[in-house]
Amino acid sequence: MDVADVADQTAAAGRAMAEALMRDTCLIEDLGVVTTTDDGQDLTVPVVLYDGKCRVKPASTAVTTPSVNAAAQTWQYKVSIPFGDVQLRTGLRVTVTASQDPTLVGLRLTLRNFDRGTHITARRMWCTEVSR
Repeated sequence: MDVADVADQTAAAGRAMAEALMRDTCLIEDLGVVTTTDDGQDLTVPVVLYDGKCRVKPASTAVTTPSVNAAAQTWQYKVSIPFGDVQLRTGLRVTVTASQDPTLVGLRLTLRNFDRGTHITARRMWCTEVSR
């Protein structure tokens, strides 16, 4: 067995362990293009890119940004989904649909960045929630 085979087997074992920790579920959507109807309403038709298991962890404490109208607090989360072919990009919406922590259910986040790599064990996404 060569080194590449050992690396692939190790990554597969790590992926199985990472997936076993994914006890929440989430929905990842592309909010699409805003279109305006004849009566002036702005509409978007979200496209579902992923709907399945995930793991949600806080990535940092809240940061408060002063504003003229009201201060905004920003929370950072790390959301992990199984390694696979999901077409991710910044700006997608991530919604927690089920969790053992009931305060996470319904949480809407914006995807800011995500990990890539041959031997990563999960697709880790760095997401932000902003509250005013």
